[in-house]
Amino acid sequence: MRSGAGPVRSARLEPLLLPSLPAVRWEADDRANRWTQLGHLVGNGPFRLTEWSRNQRIITERNPHFRDNLATRLQSVVFYPIESATAQESAFRAGQIHLTSEVPLSKIAAYRAGPNREQLRADPFIETGFLRINLGRPPLDDPRVRLALAHALDRRALVDKVALGGQSPAHSLTPPGTAGYTSIAGIPDSFAKARELLAAAGFPAGKGFPSLEIMTFTNELNQRLLEAIQQMWKRELGIEVTLSMKEQRVWLDDERQRNYALSGARWIGDYVDPSTFLEVFLSNSGNNATGWSNADYDRLVRSASAETDPKRRRSLYQEAEAILLAEAPIIPIYHGTRTFLIHPSVKGWSPALLGFHRYQTISLQPATTVPR
Repeated sequence: MRSGAGPVRSARLEPLLLPSLPAVRWEADDRANRWTQLGHLVGNGPFRLTEWSRNQRIITERNPHFRDNLATRLQSVVFYPIESATAQESAFRAGQIHLTSEVPLSKIAAYRAGPNREQLRADPFIETGFLRINLGRPPLDDPRVRLALAHALDRRALVDKVALGGQSPAHSLTPPGTAGYTSIAGIPDSFAKARELLAAAGFPAGKGFPSLEIMTFTNELNQRLLEAIQQMWKRELGIEVTLSMKEQRVWLDDERQRNYALSGARWIGDYVDPSTFLEVFLSNSGNNATGWSNADYDRLVRSASAETDPKRRRSLYQEAEAILLAEAPIIPIYHGTRTFLIHPSVKGWSPALLGFHRYQTISLQPATTVPR
């Protein structure tokens, strides 16, 4: 499960020519997890832990016992848990880090048009941003209301003018081309259809519609997208929604307890297959968090998971996703990218659909290291 999760915030790479960093013992706060302490953590990868300073940095050094150690090009990788995209970008410009995990939206246009445009990357990423809907909150228990909200979006404007990171409009949950699967069903953008559905549900031009809150975790992209959606729904449907930005842990707890009306969320695939998205909304899924349950959907998804014929398997997923989109316990918004900054000295940083990179294949050009 990777709901709303992100990678380590930023990183500095050190070429093989640099000396290794001294080891510093880290004492875990939780004594039940002593195996995570420096000197106790066991691994057989290309790098090994040498320092973990809470909320400051994680330092790894080249592992001389790795099976292909001679091919490893870096001496050390240092990870920094920098939450703020603005702080990451500042550290990048100051030459303190080689990579960021994100870019402030206000800076993207300048990088694209400026002399350092090659430092901006937008790689494919198996992710969908969407709104969860709590079916236990009237009038959201009415599928006509949910579909009205789902239709009342200009997704192209949202990705091109708000998100800015090369995302694509999402009319379905599963990203197109996932292991050869692309949903045939979809929720089109149609303000006219949205107004028709809302009127049929008893709220013509939004009259009598209660004020609802959309919550999400604090993030610049989330806030800008939800502000744009808030304006679209007010302009096109005549309804009012308020926004609540929460610390990520609080947001997750409120979702799991269904202590919300609408929630801005995203799902990052654990692997490249439609099942990693569609199994989220099984009736007994701990990640469903909407109150939506459909026996036919459950049967189709479970049958697909046991099906060995690829064509039949995709057909079952098509039927299941069509049910999900018709009943709309979620509102797909965008299919994601990973937008970040990368120093030109970094070589071998290939796009990774799942976001996992093989640091042993990465190298740095000489004499272009970032100062400590």
